Amino acid sequence: MASNKIHHLRQSAMEAGDPGKYYINPSEKLMSKASGWRVVEYEDSIEVIFDDAALGKSPVFARCYNYQAIGDSVNKDDEFGFIMNTDYLDARKLNIEMKDGFTKFYVPKIKVEENKKKVAGSQA
Repeated sequence: MASNKIHHLRQSAMEAGDPGKYYINPSEKLMSKASGWRVVEYEDSIEVIFDDAALGKSPVFARCYNYQAIGDSVNKDDEFGFIMNTDYLDARKLNIEMKDGFTKFYVPKIKVEENKKKVAGSQA
């Protein structure tokens, strides 16, 4: 039975039996440094926080693929990066803050009503 929960990571959504219900899909290289970053969920947004010292001088790439099935998108496994699921996150309103050795990505969630309109509009 599929879960109604939207998971932080694609891997946990797949384990729950609903691979399309997740916020981000991190690359294998980013997953290998799991202690260097985390995801925090708020009511209206998510925050992806990176410890700059843990990742070294490697840049972090945040990608979004609009109007494309996110599950069909592939991360570049040689980069620290993640793909945002634009079914649930508004990547156009992404905000990045670099402060005190941390890089924070703030991404607003798409409200359920807006998501239904988006899906209905794409089927027309």
